[in-house]
Amino acid sequence: RMKINSFPTIKAVATFLLISAGSIFCSISSNAEVVEIEKERLFGFPSTDEDVGLSFLKMAGLETPEFDKIIVRTEKYKALMPFEKQAFLKEEVPRLYNKYMALDPKREGLLIRVSVKLFFANANGAAPAKLQVFFPAEGMIYFPYMYAGIPIAVIPNGIENFTEIILTEEEATIAMSTMDQTPEATLVLDLKPISADAKKPMILDGEKQFPLLCEIGYIGLHNSGTDQIWAWGTQGNMTEGRKDPLIEILKPQTMGSF
Repeated sequence: RMKINSFPTIKAVATFLLISAGSIFCSISSNAEVVEIEKERLFGFPSTDEDVGLSFLKMAGLETPEFDKIIVRTEKYKALMPFEKQAFLKEEVPRLYNKYMALDPKREGLLIRVSVKLFFANANGAAPAKLQVFFPAEGMIYFPYMYAGIPIAVIPNGIENFTEIILTEEEATIAMSTMDQTPEATLVLDLKPISADAKKPMILDGEKQFPLLCEIGYIGLHNSGTDQIWAWGTQGNMTEGRKDPLIEILKPQTMGSF
């Protein structure tokens, strides 16, 4: 297990999101707790399109989706030869049903890993030192997924607060000693889904996407050796991680490692 090693004074940037018919004001407190987290889980399988898709459907209130109709819209099904499709459906329907019935999105959560540019800013040695995080895309920070033709935007509540992080002297020392020589770093997110809307999509980057709003349980920056450069977390939003059901026929593909 590892403990989160730093809790910064965070630049206050409020996020305002339109969810469903009303508005939710999203903010985040800089008063995080010292929480323990299993490093092995952070570096295990990140959530797949299927994990995100099923979590979205569950959070949107669908009791029993029509899995046969969902499966035929997946890329896996479309890539099969015609004679393979019936057998695939026969296997996939019970697998998805069991996975969905056992799924508790708020308990299992979502795990996201993404490459970011990370810079240490300490002009002429003046305080305070800062970490500046640059995500792959500009504008509103979200993570797009596509499951069975459903475009889903995973939106971490308050993540914009972490684009510029004010460091204490201790945090600055840790960051300088663990950062790589190159600006590449890996950002790890443990997210707790809290709201989804399957009826009213948002327009993000000019495309309709269905929002899946999540609270941040853990956000950490790691170097190429998986060492923690800096992290923030809240015990109340920490999740247990994805648990595969007993009937798990298709194994998720390995994502890119650090």
